[in-house]
Amino acid sequence: MRSLFKSKSKKENIRIILGMVMLADELPLNKDAFYQDFIKNYSRKAKKITGDNSVSTITIDCQLVLIAHMPVPIPNSDIERTAEYAYNWETAVEDTKDHKSHLIVSITSGDASTIERFKIFTEVICSLLRTTNAIGVYKGNQSLLIQKESYLDIASHMDDETLPLYLWIYFGIRRNENGFSSYTYGLKEFNKLEMEIIESSKSPEEIQSFIYNMTHYVLDYDVSFKDGQTCGMSADERIPITLSKGVFVEGESFKLSY
Repeated sequence: MRSLFKSKSKKENIRIILGMVMLADELPLNKDAFYQDFIKNYSRKAKKITGDNSVSTITIDCQLVLIAHMPVPIPNSDIERTAEYAYNWETAVEDTKDHKSHLIVSITSGDASTIERFKIFTEVICSLLRTTNAIGVYKGNQSLLIQKESYLDIASHMDDETLPLYLWIYFGIRRNENGFSSYTYGLKEFNKLEMEIIESSKSPEEIQSFIYNMTHYVLDYDVSFKDGQTCGMSADERIPITLSKGVFVEGESFKLSY
């Protein structure tokens, strides 16, 4: 299956990776504590972090990372909108309503692959979570709101074979009288079209597992689906792929007839 879908090598459209860490206090970043935690836990070339109490920068494997401390909370309206979709953090609104400040984290430049940049971003977030009075992580571009402990746990399984997709992409689930639907929200950050399964007769667990595995495959092997092709978890499974207007996402999406 890999050879059928593998895209030709081409220069990626580099996007800024952005996320926020919600803090229970107003203290600025302890740059030394963050740096020591990062070099202790990750085998990357990290230059010494520089900056002041407001904005710090660090270059990690030639990728420029900016960390800005904002001495105000993220607006509750933003949190509440995203919390509607945070099925893995049901108490998110209550747990975050009194946060005092936040860190804005971004990777703005560098020539590494998008996957490698997201891995670096994830490692930076983890070091910030371990060295601050953090509550959780907010990624508005992907409609993600993730509790501190959950983020660290999922990230701990990241390696060359396993991508922490639940930290990078939102996997939605919907139900109506015709069955269950599922969709991705965040594949666009990897220059990929979103995927949807619409009104399937299968269980929500089955469709979530399938769309998750297809997403992992697409990102891990830089696959580009095409309208009219098929996909599956084995050589015998042939799930039709259709390109059409998105149902739960904007623009066009690939519909997997699972």
